[in-house]
Amino acid sequence: VVRACHPTLSEPNLSLNLEVCDFINEKQKNYPHDAAMTIVELANSRNPTVSLLALALLDHCMKNCGHAFHLHVGTKEFLNDLVKRFPEHPPAHLSHSQRRILEMIQEWRVTIATHSRYKEDLQSIHDMARLLEYKGGCTADSGVTLRSADELEEEDRAAQGAKLQELIRKGTPAALREANELMKVMTGFDREGQRDYRAEISEVLDGIERQIIEANDFVTGLEPSEERLHRQKLAVSGRVASVHGIRD
Repeated sequence: VVRACHPTLSEPNLSLNLEVCDFINEKQKNYPHDAAMTIVELANSRNPTVSLLALALLDHCMKNCGHAFHLHVGTKEFLNDLVKRFPEHPPAHLSHSQRRILEMIQEWRVTIATHSRYKEDLQSIHDMARLLEYKGGCTADSGVTLRSADELEEEDRAAQGAKLQELIRKGTPAALREANELMKVMTGFDREGQRDYRAEISEVLDGIERQIIEANDFVTGLEPSEERLHRQKLAVSGRVASVHGIRD
């Protein structure tokens, strides 16, 4: 992480950034937390080069690492650290780093914090985005990807494993109780807490099908009017031609 944010670099080193992402994904355990906190510390550097390199690395990690990393970025601790150098009343002109932070938080808000299957773990992103929006925010586009039941189950298990690691790391009585309940779901002991992936996909597909049918009905409903308009145009053209014939 430190090498990827070294002040001698004139621009983000893609190779180093992806190496950090691979390391986080492979090691798991406390590495996502440690990497996230190191990155946010560097993002607050008074050296603008280091700060922008750290934000570029953070962006790469958010796009290439899984829920284990997202979980830490979505905590109040991380988000408060990320914006701690923002003034209480923003100046007319924000620094490049501050503008980039605003853009990234808004992007997370409309993507993972809204469309992720684990968005309930990322609500602090919405809270921070609203706070920053109150002081002046930005907008971004979002998208949703349809996945298979196996992909959803694999994603769930990875996210649950990451959350379990974080709860164990916290070690508080409440966290350990939540970890115990989560383990019951993961092992299949608590079947009520398990998701029916095929039913979820079926529901999504049913929704898409309804939209297609509604769109088709809408288009079909327009056709008679369009046909009438077309006939009216032909009739008008015929009358115009007749008038020209009389004049000739």
